Amino acid sequence: MWTIVKLILFYFAYQLGFTALVAAISHFVVPIDGIMMTSLAMVASTLMMMWHLVRFKYVSLSHDKYKEVSRQVLLVAVVFVFAAMYVLNLLIEQAGIPNTMEDTFIAMSRNPFGLLSIALLAPILEEMLFRGAIEGRMLRMFRNPWTAIVVSSLIFGVVHMNPAQIPFAFLLGMMFGWLYYRSGSMLPGIVGHVLNNSVAAANMILYGNATLEEQVQDKLSMWLWAAVAFAVFIVATAWLNRHLKKQESV
Repeated sequence: MWTIVKLILFYFAYQLGFTALVAAISHFVVPIDGIMMTSLAMVASTLMMMWHLVRFKYVSLSHDKYKEVSRQVLLVAVVFVFAAMYVLNLLIEQAGIPNTMEDTFIAMSRNPFGLLSIALLAPILEEMLFRGAIEGRMLRMFRNPWTAIVVSSLIFGVVHMNPAQIPFAFLLGMMFGWLYYRSGSMLPGIVGHVLNNSVAAANMILYGNATLEEQVQDKLSMWLWAAVAFAVFIVATAWLNRHLKKQESV
């Protein structure tokens, strides 16, 4: 368990360290505005944490961890995630959970480095860290795989430290964790996670902080789409459950 705690500490330490470094460059060398500082620090810390995970062999870049899954599985995994995204976003909005980072994320999505971090680098790192390194270790520690999936997803949710993101990340993490356990590969989770973050970033660029109800402009249509998305999610889950083999270990 200490290894997992250590990884989380390094995860935050790299963020704090690069934030301080970029702030120092801004103060002593060339002025950098706040959002650019945050975006650059996130890109640098994410790349550094990826290097850390590979360098110290918490995850491997070998074929087994990124092994190919069929295009059918990837396609259904995308549908699985996309349907869940709509339903979860709607439920989080209806619950009225405050989104303390909303303005920062909107500004970052309109910055090239921020967009790179949100849409691509962060989801890849998070799958390497929370599924490949943390869940992978827990799957070897615990006899019941659902213990590993739930605990790693809970950690994934809590480290976001944003009230609106915590339940969303926890539930989405459960889905990515299940895909990782059943496929033995990080690839479906990476594809789904990049999709989730890319759609979220595009939505922030186009609509700012508008809610789903404001975007759809019709409450009945919004809930009808939610019902359709939920039905699609159930069908996709059943298909994946039939076509993914349980892994003895990851």
